Amino acid sequence: MEFPHEGESIYYRHQATYIRDIFGDLLYCTGPQATRIREHWYSISVHFDASADREPARHAHLKHAQLNGDVSDLQVYELHSSTESAILTGIVLTKLPEPTSDKKVFESTFVHMILDQANLAFEYQFTRQTPHVCFDETAEKVSALFDRFLRYQGKNDKWIDCGRTYFTERVLHFVSQGKRIELCLPAFPCKSSNTDKVTGKDPDRGELLALERLHAFVQAVEHIYEPGAKLWIISDGHVFSDCIGVDDQDVDIYSLKLIKMNRTVGLRRGNPGRVGFKSLADLFGLGKAKSFSKRTQVAKLNMPGINHYVDTQLTAEAELCRRLLMAGCQSQRPALRARIESQDSDILALYRGFSRFMLEDLELHPHTRNMSRSKQKKLTAQVAFEMIMRNQAYSNLVELVFPNHVRLSIHAHNNAGPKFGIQLFDPAAVRAVESLSPDSHLMTSRDLLHIPTPWHNCVAKIVGSETLFVTKARVVRQALAAGELTGSLGAQDNRLDACGAVYFTLCTPIASASATDGGTREPAKPQEAPVESQKAMKSGEGLASLAMSPIKYLAASSTTLACDADYVFV
Repeated sequence: MEFPHEGESIYYRHQATYIRDIFGDLLYCTGPQATRIREHWYSISVHFDASADREPARHAHLKHAQLNGDVSDLQVYELHSSTESAILTGIVLTKLPEPTSDKKVFESTFVHMILDQANLAFEYQFTRQTPHVCFDETAEKVSALFDRFLRYQGKNDKWIDCGRTYFTERVLHFVSQGKRIELCLPAFPCKSSNTDKVTGKDPDRGELLALERLHAFVQAVEHIYEPGAKLWIISDGHVFSDCIGVDDQDVDIYSLKLIKMNRTVGLRRGNPGRVGFKSLADLFGLGKAKSFSKRTQVAKLNMPGINHYVDTQLTAEAELCRRLLMAGCQSQRPALRARIESQDSDILALYRGFSRFMLEDLELHPHTRNMSRSKQKKLTAQVAFEMIMRNQAYSNLVELVFPNHVRLSIHAHNNAGPKFGIQLFDPAAVRAVESLSPDSHLMTSRDLLHIPTPWHNCVAKIVGSETLFVTKARVVRQALAAGELTGSLGAQDNRLDACGAVYFTLCTPIASASATDGGTREPAKPQEAPVESQKAMKSGEGLASLAMSPIKYLAASSTTLACDADYVFV
């Protein structure tokens, strides 16, 4: 879906990001006007004193130049590091007509933060590697692994038509340099505020299953490509927390516990570094304790405020980062509003999808539960519009900071690129159902919001099988209340799960009677599904088995079930 690509924010004025050496030679350039920058590089480079660049700076600072001639509509910022470095990184922006002093200060500060955090995944080498056929073969193998291991195949999928080629080219950017492949996944924001969906605020067995799967994928890459890969989870919790009714402090606590869980998973697999985390604050370089003075300086910038429609507790750091995000990367609100009012089918469907979703997600929130239905709908329509704006701004920020990373998503993109939808739960062991009733249907992706995720669900295990079920918490509670199942919530009682990740342990009435008569079983050890086992679910094999009563099916199979939606489509 094409989003309105217009605005005066820095993202929409961004023309290119480049790397040059201290002699003024252009080494690498990427961005919407990269070709133009290469063609006019000489007239751009003369604005910087190459001899001065060879002297190490006393402290990191930004240099700025207004260009002229054939590129008189452009300006350049370069970051000069305080360390001895053979390369310099810069950003090319279009000029603002008659900028105010406040806009100039914001622009230079924002660009400084982006250049300081940007990772172009480019390694300067005095002797460049010669392109070799083995690079292409390796990139193709990694793409094939992603296809059968992680890729989510939704409606109108274009992986075969063009997506695979795009994905392979992104991988080749790393492989051709002999560098570790880097991927980024905006995900794992926080648990939903709707207690009908989740068991609580903390990461549980659902997050544990998802992290295990991501680690397994990166580990599998290592068998194909020796330098391996690194998957960065870019937490989007603070981007939307005030919209979805979650306090900023709850996002922070969830993230800390998730990072601890991730380390446990990594240590168990022999390498805790395969999957890493970055927050919204980290993308601005404001996430460290030593950044206090920097945060104080940034807080003095003249930036627009943020719309808050749901009553939540805010932290100063999170609110500052949200304001930075929107001031630097948002599109024009009137343009989005115009497309909604003009009945643009794609944007209107997204807007309505967000509205419906937030109406459900906020129905139990203290701020909304006493409202009339009409007031709830009006509120969630406002929230939906705000979330679309923030989502696009966050996607833009990720693009600025990680322009060459392989971009993954927990939403049902058509996989043409640059974003590729993934399944956080193994489809050979995880299936999505809407309920535990006999007539329950498989959960399919109706729109970009509906690939199953852990933060809108809970996990349940049926005694007597190796099955793990992921579904809305109210589905389990209703089955318990109706006497269809018995059980309780708790953590796995063995050494396999040092995270204490909670889930429901349940019994069918028949299983309960059998347990009384014949004792209990030891919990089954989790099995890592082979990569090849993903293939069957792509074609829908085995789905007919769910035609039987789900309660019977749950007790008889060795499958994991998942359902519900996610917030955003980054």
